[in-house]
Amino acid sequence: MIRTLLLALMCCAASPALALKCLSPDVARDVRAAAEGESSWLAVNGMLETGPVPRHGGEVPARIWGWALGKEGFTRPFDSRITLRSVCFGPWCGKAASGKLAALLKREGDRYVLITDPCGANLWPEPRKRQIETLRRACLKAGCN
Repeated sequence: MIRTLLLALMCCAASPALALKCLSPDVARDVRAAAEGESSWLAVNGMLETGPVPRHGGEVPARIWGWALGKEGFTRPFDSRITLRSVCFGPWCGKAASGKLAALLKREGDRYVLITDPCGANLWPEPRKRQIETLRRACLKAGCN
């Protein structure tokens, strides 16, 4: 009996902590990661309108309106229906809610996709001016279009 209890206690102590560890959000890092691939990305600053995001990942229709990045900054009007894709890492899934945001949209064929993961990559809710300026500079350097 004591051996069984001791063995159970040792198994619990040896198990890894089940937690997701993410780096703090970093606009420039997200832009660099996007630019490393062969995909085309578009930086936007505006409003997101979406319904509930699936709790276990998946895609939902959404809309973003505001401004897309051009050579002179966020000056190109943007109003488009997009796909919001929630990606999961184990039991943790990306989230997004309607409201103000800056984001990187991935171009997939004839549609734009906002990919959100549990670590918050590619979208910045209620962005501060500094984040928007960092997004502008990083995208112009990396070639977001």
